[in-house]
Amino acid sequence: MKYRLLNTTALIAAGMLAAPPALAEDPIQLSVGGFMEQYFGYAASDIDDRDHFDQKSDSEIIFSGSTTLDNGIQFGVNVQLEGNTSGDTIDESFAFIEGDFGRVLLGSENTAGYLMSVAAPNVGIGINTGDQADWVLITSDATFVRAPLGSTFVENAAVNDANRLTYFTPIFAGFQAGLSYTPDAGEDDNTQPSENAAFHDGIDVAVKFREILGDFDVRAFGRYGMASNDATGGDDPSVVSTGMSLGYAGFTVGGSYANQDEAGANEGQAFDIGASYETGPWGVSITYFEGEAEGDTGASGDEEVSTVEVAASYALGPGIKVIGSVGYNEFDDDDDGSDASNEGYWVVSGIALSF
Repeated sequence: MKYRLLNTTALIAAGMLAAPPALAEDPIQLSVGGFMEQYFGYAASDIDDRDHFDQKSDSEIIFSGSTTLDNGIQFGVNVQLEGNTSGDTIDESFAFIEGDFGRVLLGSENTAGYLMSVAAPNVGIGINTGDQADWVLITSDATFVRAPLGSTFVENAAVNDANRLTYFTPIFAGFQAGLSYTPDAGEDDNTQPSENAAFHDGIDVAVKFREILGDFDVRAFGRYGMASNDATGGDDPSVVSTGMSLGYAGFTVGGSYANQDEAGANEGQAFDIGASYETGPWGVSITYFEGEAEGDTGASGDEEVSTVEVAASYALGPGIKVIGSVGYNEFDDDDDGSDASNEGYWVVSGIALSF
């Protein structure tokens, strides 16, 4: 089945590229955008020497541009430069092709299921992408971001930003489908292709619905991902996630769930639930997140994270928000060899800028 889906996407792309040649009115010209977040706060936990003030930063500069041919097909690029990193300097980097047929992405980018995810609302620093670990220490055998221990925004086997091919259908009556094919786990990787790898031939299928029904803003999605693992003793990983939110008169309630199977230490499940209210420049939210890694590595035990956050935001102007967040985090590790359990809280305020 996954090969038929892949071939269908390839035929769509091939037919589109075989269309009569057309000249663009203007060449691609890049524009600059992005975001910057700067926070200052206090955190305290059970671990010695961890009760202290700190300042945290996160930022990206995004270079993007596109041009539309005379036949209406749009070609574009997107390159995202990390502003605060000790590892990968370039985050995503991809080209896209868009028209009445839908949208095709080629390059280093998240899967369709990740990009279409719906989760609980949150106006604070966020606890469904691992930000709580910036303030209260979590020592884990599992991956924390893009995996169920720290997020419902998961990638199968935590393979994030790999080079892949993704297709999104046009939106019909509020529905849109997405399909991603990931040859292997390599990111920005030009080595020769190989089928003998721990992760290869990943397929990710997602469906999303968004519609304004009277006074209600309804959003829902579901996805399934699978891949092959030919490493010695390896099992084929798979992932399932779903989410929904409902908005009315400034109020939004929602939640999400993710399950990762056959992925070693990253095997587990997660969910979040929350509510928010926004009026004028003000926003408030309360969100709860719980994640678990089942420790399927022989040496590690089950690990669980439970986090609650109460937050408020105020928009000073276009692209400028002041954010305040109070959160409590509990991490339990039942590894018999070394108990790394910890719990604590944080009080954080700062500014979030988008441009």
